[in-house]
Amino acid sequence: MHSSPELKSKSLWLALLVGVLAFALVSMTAPAKLSSPDKSDDQSEKKEDKEKKKKSKSDDDDDDDDDDDDDDDKQKKKEAAKQSKKSDSKPVSTKSEKAEVQNSAPIVSLTVGSIDTVAATVETDPVPHGGDAADDPAIWIHPTDPAQSTIIGTNKQGGLAVYDLSGKQIQYLPDGMMDNVDLRDGFKLGGQTVSIVTAGNRKENSIAIYKVNPNTRMLENVAAHKIAHGLSIYGSCMYRSAKTGKIYYFGNSKSGDVEQWELFDSGGKVDAKKVRAFKLGSVVEGCVADDELGHFYISEEAVGIWKYGAEPDAGDKRAQVDKVGAGSLVADVEGLAIAYGRDGAGYLMASSQGNHSFVVYRRDGNNELVKKFRVGDGGGIDGAEETDGIDVTTANLGQAFPHGVFVAQDGLNDKGNQNFKLVPLQAIIKQ
Repeated sequence: MHSSPELKSKSLWLALLVGVLAFALVSMTAPAKLSSPDKSDDQSEKKEDKEKKKKSKSDDDDDDDDDDDDDDDKQKKKEAAKQSKKSDSKPVSTKSEKAEVQNSAPIVSLTVGSIDTVAATVETDPVPHGGDAADDPAIWIHPTDPAQSTIIGTNKQGGLAVYDLSGKQIQYLPDGMMDNVDLRDGFKLGGQTVSIVTAGNRKENSIAIYKVNPNTRMLENVAAHKIAHGLSIYGSCMYRSAKTGKIYYFGNSKSGDVEQWELFDSGGKVDAKKVRAFKLGSVVEGCVADDELGHFYISEEAVGIWKYGAEPDAGDKRAQVDKVGAGSLVADVEGLAIAYGRDGAGYLMASSQGNHSFVVYRRDGNNELVKKFRVGDGGGIDGAEETDGIDVTTANLGQAFPHGVFVAQDGLNDKGNQNFKLVPLQAIIKQ
């Protein structure tokens, strides 16, 4: 029997209605299945959140009694740093790369351009203390035999160490929690001309002052008395005025305060008087002064690099050399150093700790960006990561470093406690 057209039409509409209802049912149940909690995914998210909440290396400095790093954890950090370098850096690369940013924030990608890789030829003995201990180096040049020059390095858990150019420790002074160290030649003391060394002692919140004995190459305390800061000392550096010949000490703090002290002879010992004070907006530490051009540079760790006048009457007028996030610097911005050239030429160097790199600017003019580089593994010596302090000299230091040397603290040394890496300067700057 044949169905009427009306019955056929009703049957068709009924079939369509059933299909729509079935589709709707599937659509409602499918998202529920996709969003149902999975234990392994939840654990992974918790682990990620835990990593995000870890304090940055600079925050760890708040505790004067840092615990020793766990060896496994340190090795993991070293491997992570190496992977970060591989992902965004190749030797003398010409391509634009992506850099892994290591900070208190999650790791993100930032385009920073080409980053060269160089290798250290010497590394110093590890500092005596574990954990975040080594911090800042200074290079002392022997007056008659440059090959006998030394590296003075801070151990912010306990003192100062002196190393020869082979990296061997020849002196250790357990004098306090020394954060930054600097030196200047030509200081008149007790009828002699000496090389004077200063450091910020966080344990006593004082200015530690020494001279270098050129015969022994060792440090001798010459502070007239305990010279207390007017701030909670964090970083420091020195300046010799080309105008007056006077030598100054700069000290700074985590609150962004900066003090300038004039150093002077007091009966064969060194005394000091505060001659200037000004303030930046946030945490500062690394600093360096250009003795010839009269500039004072300071790292505001999460912001960038500032340039002030170095004379005590220069006030607080400043210019920004570079800033975090502009492609060259990744927070924290740490150590600064100057490579002196002839007639005002040369370079300003900075530690871009967040992506384990170093940035080179022109010393003259507006400090134009020159290049970026990293210290990688090579010749049986591991590279330098999480670098705090740096120093550099263009002087001929003998057969090992005939064109000068760049020194960087290594925050993740693979052979024990932290130490310092020495790189021939010609590997960084072609001469």
